[in-house]
Amino acid sequence: MKRKLFAAAALCLVLLTGCSAVADFRVNRQLDLGEKYLIEEEYDKAMLAYSKALDIEPKEMEAYRGLSDVFTAQKDLESSVNVLKKALAVADDLSSSEKDARTNTAIRGMNTKIVTQLTDLGDEAFKNEDYSKAVKYYKDLIVYDEEEEDSYLKLSGAYEAMGDLELALEVLKNAEIEATKLAREIDRLSVRYEIMKEYEELLGRLSDLLKANDGELAKEVLLTQDFLDLVSRLEEPLVMQREGDQYAAVYPDGYVYLGQMRDEKREGYGDYYTNNRERYVVYSGQWSGDKPNGSGRIDTVVYTNSNAQSPNFFGSGTFADGISEGSFSFSVYYQNGNRYDYEFNNSGGIPPRLERRQGKNLVGYSLSDSNYYFLLADDGIFAVPNYEPEGYGSVFTNSLTTN
Repeated sequence: MKRKLFAAAALCLVLLTGCSAVADFRVNRQLDLGEKYLIEEEYDKAMLAYSKALDIEPKEMEAYRGLSDVFTAQKDLESSVNVLKKALAVADDLSSSEKDARTNTAIRGMNTKIVTQLTDLGDEAFKNEDYSKAVKYYKDLIVYDEEEEDSYLKLSGAYEAMGDLELALEVLKNAEIEATKLAREIDRLSVRYEIMKEYEELLGRLSDLLKANDGELAKEVLLTQDFLDLVSRLEEPLVMQREGDQYAAVYPDGYVYLGQMRDEKREGYGDYYTNNRERYVVYSGQWSGDKPNGSGRIDTVVYTNSNAQSPNFFGSGTFADGISEGSFSFSVYYQNGNRYDYEFNNSGGIPPRLERRQGKNLVGYSLSDSNYYFLLADDGIFAVPNYEPEGYGSVFTNSLTTN
């Protein structure tokens, strides 16, 4: 009797071993076919082969890796990542006896791949200003790359781009790793966040005044001690989202920007303000690459009461990196009601010199009264303030001479 039981057990073992060998053969056959079709770029057939391998053995890591390769070859990173997520979840449940050398190699390869692809997806979403989607990808990235500081920096950066400094800081502070770049970024964001909270009311009021074109009140705010204190504390632009793509930004040099931005760079249409005890200047126009590029207008108001010889002036035309290029209209108007208009054809912000007079360059006569002319100093240039080449001063922030 014992002999019969032993024989039966041995037979079962042989059958099981044989079945396992047959299954392994079938899986390997499908893996080989999948690889062959993938090389031949027959992606539907490759996908079918890898799927059949998983039908036979749902824990086959090479099959998951193959499916991911098929989606990657078709530039479908989203689907590839979904396959890798499922594969790595299955891998977490494998016993040590189920993890042979080939399986472990496949798992390591998929870990590396999902990190790369989540990074690429997040970076692409960030570039396209789809910050919510970027946040989603970067959150997943941290799951698979929790020891890499760049993963936390990317997620924090996406929140910062959304204007949520509080969440941007929270991400970095909750990272359970020690890294120099993280510490520096925490310090930087902490300063920004503290300044933002402290001056939020001031920035909101200033933004509303400028947006409402309430120049008189806005000029007063730009000269308040609170605003001057804010500027003195800035080491980088302080940007606050207002509505949609409209932002308010204060720069360390005291300039204020209201308008469209992308990645905290001025892009689209916006107004650029500066103020001091002598005059108030506004550039309103197109921006590209964080510089005035395209059509625009500059207005200057000089603060000198009851002096008819203290003019206000404005100019309009096309700007290239903040410097007037081509046709440029310029008007000077005095407190006594007199106004004189000029037309220039600028090259690099400078009109052709007609003659030398009074130690300066005569560059134009008034269109309405040829007895009045415009003198430009040797270092004078028609440019948006703060965008003059080195050695030059903008006409709009320096003294000008008309006679």
